[in-house]
Formats: sequence, C-alpha cells, structure tokens
Amino acid sequence: MDTGSNPLIKAVVDDFATSEGRATSRDGLKEKLGGRKPAEVKTACIEILGKVDGILSAKAPGDAAPFKHWLRQISQSVAEASTEGGFLGIGGVAVSDAEKATVSEISRTLKLAG
Repeated sequence: MDTGSNPLIKAVVDDFATSEGRATSRDGLKEKLGGRKPAEVKTACIEILGKVDGILSAKAPGDAAPFKHWLRQISQSVAEASTEGGFLGIGGVAVSDAEKATVSEISRTLKLAG
C-alpha cells in the first residue's frame, strides 16, 4: 500500500519518521504493555485496536477504511516475516496457525471482511 495515498496514514508515517514520534510511541507502548506476558500483550493490543476502530469511526470516518486496511496489512506482513518451524529454513510454514488466528482476530476487531 502506498502510505502517501491517504492523509491520515501519511501523517502517522511522517510522525514515526521523527525521533520525537518514535520516542512518544515507544514510551506509550512501555506504559501500556510493559511487564506483561506475550499473551497479555496480544490481548491488550487487540483491545487497543478496538478503541482505534471506534475513534476512527467517530473522528475520521472517511479515513477509517483505508487506515484499518493498512493496519491489517502491517499485521499480515509481520506474520509473514519469518518461517515458523522447520530446520534452517527447510520444512517450516510461512504463517503459523496462531499467526493466522491473530490476523483474523485483528480483522474482526477492526470490522474488516476476510
């Protein structure tokens, strides 16, 4: 997806391009997720995405669909980032069942089909 094709996505990407934006994001994540176990992090992130869905629908309905699709695309790219299982890259799967389930849960939370 061309991140410059949507003004909201472009603004978020531009914020992450600055050290201040990255620091704000990092500090916010530490505050919300610090000290949690992986399963708790996933649950908290899904809850946050549900809040994002509500905020987008209320405050930026015109940008909501492209932004939510962008978030799902990011989650899909993360799931596909490395092979699960196997040995030395042989015999593994591109996306594990747990990763598929998480991407589906993200899609449901963001009220996206498929």
